Amino acid sequence: MDTRIPSLHHITAIASDPNANLDFYAGVLGLRLVKRTVNFDDPGSYHLYYGDATGNPGTILTFFAWPGGQRGRAGAGQPTALALALPQTSLGFWMHRLIEQHVAFNGPERRFDEPVLVLHDPDGLTIELIGQAHGPEVASWEGGGVPAEHAIRGVHSATLWVEGLDTSAKFLTETLGFQQVGDEAGRFRYASADLSTPGHLLDFQSASGFWPGKIGTGTIHHIAWRTPDEATQLSWRERVAAAELEVTPVLDRLYFHSIYFREPGNILFEIATDTPGFTLDEPADQLGSQLMLPPWLEPERMTIERALPALALDAAAPSELDLAFIHRFVAAPDKEHAPTLLLLHGTGGDENDLLPIGQALLPEANLLSPRGRVLEHGMPRFFRRLAEGVFDQADLVEQTNMLAAFIEAAARLYQFDLSRVIAIGYSNGANIAGSLLLLHPDVLAGAVLFRPMVPFEPSQAPDLADTPILISAARRDELIEPEQSERLATLLGGYGAQVTIEWQPGGHALTAGDVDAARRWITSVR
Repeated sequence: MDTRIPSLHHITAIASDPNANLDFYAGVLGLRLVKRTVNFDDPGSYHLYYGDATGNPGTILTFFAWPGGQRGRAGAGQPTALALALPQTSLGFWMHRLIEQHVAFNGPERRFDEPVLVLHDPDGLTIELIGQAHGPEVASWEGGGVPAEHAIRGVHSATLWVEGLDTSAKFLTETLGFQQVGDEAGRFRYASADLSTPGHLLDFQSASGFWPGKIGTGTIHHIAWRTPDEATQLSWRERVAAAELEVTPVLDRLYFHSIYFREPGNILFEIATDTPGFTLDEPADQLGSQLMLPPWLEPERMTIERALPALALDAAAPSELDLAFIHRFVAAPDKEHAPTLLLLHGTGGDENDLLPIGQALLPEANLLSPRGRVLEHGMPRFFRRLAEGVFDQADLVEQTNMLAAFIEAAARLYQFDLSRVIAIGYSNGANIAGSLLLLHPDVLAGAVLFRPMVPFEPSQAPDLADTPILISAARRDELIEPEQSERLATLLGGYGAQVTIEWQPGGHALTAGDVDAARRWITSVR
């Protein structure tokens, strides 16, 4: 085998808020989100991959998202900065762009005769933009708002602070095959074997006597080097072990295979294969568009998706007003053509409550589940009430209008078919679904209303022609008289809706009978 590492595969760091991370790397820097998955060792957290148009090795930055995680600290035994390459002639463009995006930066300064801008991401990680006169060619991503001629050209280098500079440098050169190519102001630069690819440079700085680094948000977790295939990787494993370093078995990361070890300065290194790559489970034109899981985690998809925060994937996201609802969106495999179930919880519920019911009703559907914006004694609701069964009509209209705007904005953001939205509402959620039908009849293609009341009688008749609606009511409902359900069915039917009433034997609480009836009904009207 070639006894020199070709170049970088990827750099992995830790973020706190995944949406702030997405806004910065995809929005400000214009990188492509090439894969949205989870940390395979901690599937309750996102693992986001950014890179060029197809996620080629040497262009990839990855982030573990730890919402609420403790802030890390730069120090000895840690990578402290990552540098991205850009055309030297684009430096002015990037200075102007950073100013427009309200991102503070220092520079340009000179380093090894190249201009450097220094800035920080939302978690404080040091990012450097370095202009190269003749940088490697990459498959520039043209969908990130940065013109191709100014787009980032992959990773330039990383800076590592090490306690024992000589020991780390010896391992880098004698075991991994790097060569020292520069020495400037206490910075020692090394190059890997393939100078034609991005990510072939590495800088060491001595941190002798400095405090140790502390892993956390805003820090780099590890540096991954590339190798072409599994056979070569096994040879590298033997070589690293021969240097008396502990090295892991080969681990399946789905898009590549990996081995991990700590170099003598205690920095975590990885050697990852080039193959199979990020188009293994998504076509190139859809990379990063939905949450992808490895086969061994697919049986837990519902649980995993429930634990993850909603992720805004559109660089030109709708306004804060449009997306004013805390919510969850669970995409179907064919989200653009699948129906979408709008899940509307009852008083005291939240955006997670009806997800299992939505999955049970129509497994192939998208699930959009907002949390009500109104609090009643600390319990979320979709609109205020003046007393039990007495609605604040002004607030009901206002919240209904906001919910309609949210649904339309979410359809643009998550790219689902707005004409195929079916509301699934329980109690207070059923009542605002009824209000949607009366005020915004074009927003819903149908509705399942568990334990609803008449929200109001409109002054202008909505056109609900042939809109299918199921009302699931209960004979012994302690909150809603049967006449209320019958009156609502008559009201909606009078505006042209095709209304079905199913009577359950219990009370106000949802039962398995409700779910079974709704499943049969949805199957019959699809």
